[in-house]
Amino acid sequence: MRVPPVSPSRRQSLQRAFTALLAVPFAAALVAMLGGVRRSRQPSEFPVPADVPFGLSVVDNVIVQRGEQGLRAFLARCTHLGCRIDRVIGDEAVCPCHGSRYRSDGSVATGPATKALTPLLLEADPKTGGWVARVR
Repeated sequence: MRVPPVSPSRRQSLQRAFTALLAVPFAAALVAMLGGVRRSRQPSEFPVPADVPFGLSVVDNVIVQRGEQGLRAFLARCTHLGCRIDRVIGDEAVCPCHGSRYRSDGSVATGPATKALTPLLLEADPKTGGWVARVR
């Protein structure tokens, strides 16, 4: 004998719809709040020492590319989910969280990231002989 499926009552259906309507704005507010927290904790300038080697390297929160044309700097935060990039393998900066790789010009070599690294402005620091990298 086959038992017919029990459909939800009208009350249950309305409760589910009401819950779904409340969940969407709550989730959007939570995402906006967490994004603001992440941005507010990020410092706006970073010291870069004078003895940065040629090639690509990570110095604290900055990825530095030193070549014949001079220095370039990028924020060492993966554009996928914001993980701190802490290593260089070959000539690419690698995110330890999900494996995104970035070329020396900041562009994405391998995803899951789809956006290039955030470029930083470099200014000479007469006190240390190095540079100061600033968020644009």
